[in-house]
Amino acid sequence: MSQTKSDSVQVLFARAQKLQSERHFDEALACYDRILTSDPDIAEVHFAIGRVCLVTDRFARALDHLHRAAALKPAEPVVWLAWAEAAALAADPEAEGAFLDVLRSAPLDPAHRIALQDRFARHRGRPQPRMSPAARKGYERIAKLMQAGKAAEGQRLAAAEVTRNPKEPALLNMLGLAQRTLGAREAAIASFQRAVAQDRHYADAQNNLGVTLRDAGRLTDAARAFRAAVIAAPNWPAALVGLADALNRMGAQPRALPYARKATLLEPKSAPAALLLGEIHFRSGQYDAAAEAFRQALAANPSGLQPRLSLAQALTRLGRDAEALAEYDRVLERAPDNAVGLSGKAGLLQSLGRFDEAEILFRRSFDADPTNGEQYRLFIASHKTGADDPLLDQMIARFNQDGLSDTDRMNFGFAIAKALEDTRQYDRVFEYLNVANGLMRKAWPYDIAQRQEEVRALKAAYAGFDFQAARVEGTSDYAPIFVTGMPRSGTTLVEQIIAAHSQVEGAGEAGVAAGAALRLITADGGGFAPVSTLASGAIAAIGHDYAQKLGARFPDVARITDKSILTYMHIGLLKLALPRARFIVVRRDPRDTLLSIYKNKFAEGTHLYAYDLKDLAIYYRSFVEMVAFWRATVPDWIHEVDYETLVADPEVESRKLIAAAGLEWEDRCLDFHKSTRKVNTLSVYQARQPISSGSVRAWQRYEKDLEPMIAALGDLAAGAKHGAE
Repeated sequence: MSQTKSDSVQVLFARAQKLQSERHFDEALACYDRILTSDPDIAEVHFAIGRVCLVTDRFARALDHLHRAAALKPAEPVVWLAWAEAAALAADPEAEGAFLDVLRSAPLDPAHRIALQDRFARHRGRPQPRMSPAARKGYERIAKLMQAGKAAEGQRLAAAEVTRNPKEPALLNMLGLAQRTLGAREAAIASFQRAVAQDRHYADAQNNLGVTLRDAGRLTDAARAFRAAVIAAPNWPAALVGLADALNRMGAQPRALPYARKATLLEPKSAPAALLLGEIHFRSGQYDAAAEAFRQALAANPSGLQPRLSLAQALTRLGRDAEALAEYDRVLERAPDNAVGLSGKAGLLQSLGRFDEAEILFRRSFDADPTNGEQYRLFIASHKTGADDPLLDQMIARFNQDGLSDTDRMNFGFAIAKALEDTRQYDRVFEYLNVANGLMRKAWPYDIAQRQEEVRALKAAYAGFDFQAARVEGTSDYAPIFVTGMPRSGTTLVEQIIAAHSQVEGAGEAGVAAGAALRLITADGGGFAPVSTLASGAIAAIGHDYAQKLGARFPDVARITDKSILTYMHIGLLKLALPRARFIVVRRDPRDTLLSIYKNKFAEGTHLYAYDLKDLAIYYRSFVEMVAFWRATVPDWIHEVDYETLVADPEVESRKLIAAAGLEWEDRCLDFHKSTRKVNTLSVYQARQPISSGSVRAWQRYEKDLEPMIAALGDLAAGAKHGAE
């Protein structure tokens, strides 16, 4: 494409391109936007913005600017190629249709136009690279050997054919398939990489490369290959599922969702696609949508155990326990020794306080799958290990077993550490705890600077706004009681006290409000929008949506508690959306809080700061910073509970707590541990016990082991646990 018009624009354009080449994408976009302010009809700038937005996954904006670039310079093939890429990666049928509608009349070479149209064809075979007649004969012979299960012969023939025809990507792809079948993963990766280097639009080779990299644990590289496969074949379900799966494993559920959703639209009877869609919804906390997808998978594969097991897990999260137990029973009727079914049902019984029944099933699951560390970890959470319990030695033997996966060793590590603490072998606890946390950090890398930047930017978005004077029209009168704070700080205890009240039902970690607030305040293209720019209707919609979802889960209930941890990040915005809401922030000695976090494994993809002692301290500082911001901004909207004071004087503090929740006192609130309500939390066992001070100052047993954390806490570890007042 030709360069831009005036000298001043040229200078700014050159600066933007330099920033873009250095991957300073936000700064580059700012420069491009300045150019468009003075002249909105420069095709090169629209094209450049489109390319930046493609790299940064801002597909909606990429589509807009590339459409504009094509309108300004319709004969430029490079613009259409970029627009096709955006339409593919957006995974939006409407965006795809809009692109194809305009493409039909584009003044392009017919062959080029047809090639782009063929990418999106749903009922044709995927475009294959051209082969010479000699190479095709060899290709067909290799394919026959592979289909006959003769992978070794196929590999020998493929290697010989590649030597004779090194410029044929289809032969390299077949060689890679043979190598992968024979377990030569690295050689297969190299062959697939050679194939796509010769033809980057070879969808099959890109997809095969993605599968092999994913199986090798190289998720970022796998996602890149699957992404290229989707660009080359936007309506190929295998590529869409591959990209969605890789992103989901990376914890990028919002990015994964469009690809999984599109795959299920293209193949509504595909159980794997529906299962993946359900898993993405499940890991995003969208349990209703997850259950719907799992039912779709079950309809596609009625005899499959996994769809039924996944459905049971979603129903459990929705509080539909009887239905969940029925699904587990259906699995166990067909497969009595199914370890996932046994441990899943056991975990549900455990959450209902039916510990004896749960133990029977857990022990059966140990026999069914003796190296599955997760089953042991879940069981140990509600089991008090005795000094003569053989289970501890059994777990240590499993932990030291050669060939054990990192996942199982990690789970055994957490379980062993808890059992050692039960048996007062405190000097051995961190031997296993550090290994377990290290394996979690290996599986889920995390940069604590992301959290620090999020808190800084969120405070800036909320700063300077008069929340107490603001009024939002048409809000819901739903009145949840939010209990929030750091994990393991006593939020479960506080929720149990409130939920023991006759007018209250405990919703546990509902996982709705904070996510909705975050989505609303997140600006298009990243960052946070100032709260003053948010539409009143959108704010009110948060409250109505929350009331609808929680009301459906807990019908005919006067009040609910919501123990979702991250609510404290958005107190002001949520109060605008739900004016009758109450906010309880729980505090505990940070050394005890962070030790307790470090001793536990959280759901995959959540609380990723939890597996490093220094990161834990830095994260806690950011928690104190955020709560201090809201305390200064809306002091009357927050009631703070000190855990140590609560356990030392439970009746006095509980009365204050109940009053802060807007309720009349009931003596039953002190007998919360007698409740039979479900507890979905790491505190499943403790929640069934009376208030105790047994965990106060537990950190002192491990003071030497906790030195990195205590040093990073600084003044907070020295007693100023609540931060600046």
